[in-house]
Amino acid sequence: MIKSVVFGLFFCGLACASPPPISYMQGDDLVTVEGQLTDSGYGYNLNAVEVLQLVTLNWPPYIDESLCDFGWVFQVTVEMLISQGYGVDVAFYPWARAVREAELGKADILFPEYFIDDSLKSDNVPYKTRNELLALSEAIPGGDLSLIALKDNNVQYDGTLNSIRSEVIGVIRAYKNTVELDRLIDNDQIATIVVNNEFQLANLLLSKRVTLIVADLDSLLASVEKSPISTNQKQIINSSLVALTPSLEYKYLHYSVSKKNAHWQSLLQAINTRIKAMHIDEVFEKQIKESSHKCI
Repeated sequence: MIKSVVFGLFFCGLACASPPPISYMQGDDLVTVEGQLTDSGYGYNLNAVEVLQLVTLNWPPYIDESLCDFGWVFQVTVEMLISQGYGVDVAFYPWARAVREAELGKADILFPEYFIDDSLKSDNVPYKTRNELLALSEAIPGGDLSLIALKDNNVQYDGTLNSIRSEVIGVIRAYKNTVELDRLIDNDQIATIVVNNEFQLANLLLSKRVTLIVADLDSLLASVEKSPISTNQKQIINSSLVALTPSLEYKYLHYSVSKKNAHWQSLLQAINTRIKAMHIDEVFEKQIKESSHKCI
């Protein structure tokens, strides 16, 4: 038996991507919910009693407006919330702005987020840590965060950060890396150049302005693939980069719930309960596999 819940698609011009449908099983029924364009992004189940404001970023292959399904993280996130009766309105921003929106309470949920150490200070609210402003959910799958170099590099990396203290490293603005690396950067013990996204990171490395960059290699290559450069240039970049081993850390992904939401505890509990159920049902693994083939 198939049920379909359809919402009208709002026209806003060629610059706007059409939101993909979200399908999930509810008992023996397949429920499909169509999205609609909103003033800020993409809405689902907007007639719900409670509509949540979500903020995120373009971060392929996890989540990205250029992907036909917006990525597996987008799919499971919207499913997780609308299957519990929430409505969602998802806005895509540069990461620093997305963090600000959530920390100031202008958004209810920030995603996907790396683990946040209790000592990490907010860039938006003086004298507050990020964990005083946001509550972190249970983990969902993520990827390896690595030091990435050119294949002909002379970097003497032995698996410790001490071995690369003399190198200049490229990092992304407002991204959180590992606790140890971020502390070294904050204390000016490792020199960095800061950029806004993965594609700019790749350019830093290729221009040899840095000897290393910090990134998830899969995400970095996906960002290169969606860029407007030629196919030949993409192939050159793909064949030039290597992730040094061992990786810095396997980074699970999380949801950050704004504590400005009056019901943040119950919202966080609802998210965590659904994450646990999705792990048991292997929803994440199935969605990752399906998403990797869907947009080819």
